Amino acid sequence: MRRRHKLTFGSAVIGALVVSGLGFSAAVPAVGAQASVTTVAGPASRPSAAVPTPKGKPAFNAGFGGSKLNTKIWDTCYPFLTNYKGGCTNYGNPMEAEWYLPSQVKVSGGLVHLVAQREKTIGRTSTGKRKVYDCRSGMITSYPGFKFEYGFVQVVANISHANGLWPALWLAAANGKFPPEMDMVESWGVHVETASFFHPVTGKTSRARYSPGLTRGWQTYSLSWTSSTLKYWVGKKLVMTITKDVPQQAMYFVADLAEYLPAKRGYCSGQTEIKSVKIWNN
Repeated sequence: MRRRHKLTFGSAVIGALVVSGLGFSAAVPAVGAQASVTTVAGPASRPSAAVPTPKGKPAFNAGFGGSKLNTKIWDTCYPFLTNYKGGCTNYGNPMEAEWYLPSQVKVSGGLVHLVAQREKTIGRTSTGKRKVYDCRSGMITSYPGFKFEYGFVQVVANISHANGLWPALWLAAANGKFPPEMDMVESWGVHVETASFFHPVTGKTSRARYSPGLTRGWQTYSLSWTSSTLKYWVGKKLVMTITKDVPQQAMYFVADLAEYLPAKRGYCSGQTEIKSVKIWNN
């Protein structure tokens, strides 16, 4: 499978606008020996011990009431990017085919919906040239409202499992550089693969694969990040533990619904729903 977001920021010009380009690696390296990795087989696996959710008030507790996204907390494109009419994509990644738009982020019923639709959409390349995308979709980031170093992240979400779609819940570096990156969950298509990833500043990428069935329907995704350890849960199952090369810098939360190539007929139709994002500081 393909690796998720490798964030490297160059620059390109769209008229008078400066656009930060996002470059991506093409493949997922094998899980490295420098990290401790636990892989689960799927929903039939024996549950882990109870997830150690912190007590007390979260430092960040973002529900989705009303009918509009709170833009003081959330943005609908990557930071460090001057958008073209509010839209953006993952420049430099040949495996993605979507154009993100604020209109594809919808708030209703106490949820935020990231909606992918197969519809021809005008966007731009990283050099500012006009480009027609066959898929439009949505994403949110907490960059405007919350960045943090160490903590416990809990996301209640119903991620998409549809042809061609590539949902993810993850943490990116607040300084705009890759690595590091912590991918709480990623999924590809209907029956392809689901996994969690860790991309350290030094050392090899770590990956925990598991059955797509583990992420069907509403699930709670958790990540504990201390100065020495990362622990990832899907529901009550501990799916990966990292004890080396743990990031020592500020990060922010991202949820997106990408479309991986090819964006063909029958693909790019679905949504990821998120009920809440809570983060406790350590």
